[in-house]
Amino acid sequence: MTATLNKPIAFFDMPTQQKVIGKDKILDSLSTILDHGGYAQGPETKVLEERLAKYAGTKYCLTCSSGTDALILALMAWGVKAGDAVFVPSFTFVATAEAAAFLGATPVFVDSCEKTFNMSPKDLEIAIEDTKNNTDLNLKAVIPVDIFGQPADYEAISKIAKANNMKVLGDAAQSFGAKLNGSTAGAFADMTATSFYPTKPLGCYGDGGAVFCNSEEELEILQSCRVHGMGGEKYDNIRLGLTARMDSFQAAVLLHKLDVFDKEMEDRQIIANRYQTGLKTVTQQEVLEGATSAWAIYTVLAEDRDAMQAHLKEKNVPCAAFYPRPVHTQTAYKQHATRALPVCERLAEQVVSIPMHPYLEEDQQNYIIEAINSFK
Repeated sequence: MTATLNKPIAFFDMPTQQKVIGKDKILDSLSTILDHGGYAQGPETKVLEERLAKYAGTKYCLTCSSGTDALILALMAWGVKAGDAVFVPSFTFVATAEAAAFLGATPVFVDSCEKTFNMSPKDLEIAIEDTKNNTDLNLKAVIPVDIFGQPADYEAISKIAKANNMKVLGDAAQSFGAKLNGSTAGAFADMTATSFYPTKPLGCYGDGGAVFCNSEEELEILQSCRVHGMGGEKYDNIRLGLTARMDSFQAAVLLHKLDVFDKEMEDRQIIANRYQTGLKTVTQQEVLEGATSAWAIYTVLAEDRDAMQAHLKEKNVPCAAFYPRPVHTQTAYKQHATRALPVCERLAEQVVSIPMHPYLEEDQQNYIIEAINSFK
């Protein structure tokens, strides 16, 4: 290898981001919250909701306690319940299927596209027909996941969903900041849920999430469900709900991170361009035409993942496998493993994720590229 390292490579790099924002600025905002005492769903969360809605291009944004709660709240607003079928990918984190199962609905797993790694519209159609013909389930919703930051094929999926009288809930946990045909993540679907977990493109310093919508009626139900199903009176809860408020400290952090977010998106794309051009020996995730990715996690395929990971470890390049076990194969979800998902299972065996964050220096990028290309 000819590339050299001046310092260790971080898989994610929140400390450098904190220096760019300014630690004192963050501490000042936290001190302000200590002074006003609105620790949960305080004034910072209201400002954040306005800024996020404006960024996403939606009428409303409701902040909440996590990305998983965001998914659950959205499904609650649609009345998802036992007897309903909710179509989800299996090649993703468990939260997507978990949200449907939590409400008693049945997650129906859909295979992935070989090139984009996202939900396959073709297999979605097959899954819908299988469900119609072999179950008594009510077709209720589809939840595409924007895997690794790239938007799913919402045009095709929404068309299929509409033909079957179903809603589409976008899972943008990894894609906030991405775009598709001129729209921004948050506005691709009927409603969208996102996560602000620290490793996400826009991440706080703990758990946090948000739901985006354009319906005032849906917003009112979301607001109710976020706080125990509250009604017009404090102690009259009119529906089942959650405790899902965002705390003001996380909102304050996110407000500062939004100030540098556009620049970080630009820098992620520059690094992705270098990876796409420089990596010669691995298969890379393809971006849907008309889309830009948020590049939450940069992922390639290796036929012998264990050998590649050992090679990269030897070269001091951090790497990981997201996600090595499809959800339908996991213990709590095996009862729902009713369909063959060959692409999903092959991806799970081959994916290798490499460092991707906006503070990855050029010499580090060169070193990573050379390390991967030197794997035989």
